[in-house]
Amino acid sequence: MSTSIVIPTKNNIDTIDKCLSSVMPYYEDGLINEIVVVDGHSTDGTLDVVNSYPVKLVFDEGKGNPGLAYDIGWRNAQGELILFLDSDVYIEQGFFPRAHELISEDRVGWISCRQKAVVSNNLTRAQDEDWAWGSNILSKPSSWIQKLYNIALAGKKEASCGGPCVIVRRACLEEIDGHHGIDEEVIKWCSDISYSQRIANCGWITKWWTEAPIYHHPRSTFKGYCKQMYAYGKSIAFMHLEKEFKKSYPWYNKVFSMLARLASPVIGLYLAIRFRNPRQLIVYPIPRYAVVAGYVAGWIRAKISS
Repeated sequence: MSTSIVIPTKNNIDTIDKCLSSVMPYYEDGLINEIVVVDGHSTDGTLDVVNSYPVKLVFDEGKGNPGLAYDIGWRNAQGELILFLDSDVYIEQGFFPRAHELISEDRVGWISCRQKAVVSNNLTRAQDEDWAWGSNILSKPSSWIQKLYNIALAGKKEASCGGPCVIVRRACLEEIDGHHGIDEEVIKWCSDISYSQRIANCGWITKWWTEAPIYHHPRSTFKGYCKQMYAYGKSIAFMHLEKEFKKSYPWYNKVFSMLARLASPVIGLYLAIRFRNPRQLIVYPIPRYAVVAGYVAGWIRAKISS
């Protein structure tokens, strides 16, 4: 199946060259047919790097919302398969043709790739440990611990799949009409969940690829990490109130997902022991509290504006 990559950018000079260079071997071998970059009018030299590669450049005339950029991108792409790739992600050897094999399985419409962190300091090391632990759980789909993990993540036994690298059938995106009609506040930080949940609601299978050879640059400062999680919490609140998602997230799902985050010091203790990293006592729970704070703020804002 023909494959297009969609990469949103806005002032990503530090990571975009590594991202694009990582996909070029697959492009040169014909495993990728098209690279679409959707730029939010970068001013830091990102466009100079982008223009040095054989890409189709499209401009996002909005506010630089990466979720909307993905929607612009796939609509301007030609592939039967769309690979959504964040500009701070790079892929390694072995991604293709394995990704094609996974998405070709019957009724599989969406594959979320679990990432490993690019470790640059103690904070990113802790995030890499968190992601490795999550990937280990998600690799055992029938286990009781995965059901608990999903409840903590989304308030239900089967969590929606998301992440910075996703491969999806174009037919699925056309069936749900992308993000058409979805609140921009949802799309800001829950673009992937918005896509995958609605695709699953249409009867397609969404699944994780826990062994995907991809690396992601996480937030490298604790303040930046907490701000990211706070913003994520706000988007979750808007999504939970969106008419499109009410059946997918009954009230008890919403309550469970937030209560689980309040209990995150227990997981922080477990990770601190497992990885012999006492920083997990702080790095794991506090950003989860930021999600809850963002959720409350988002809920109030959504109710006031409705």
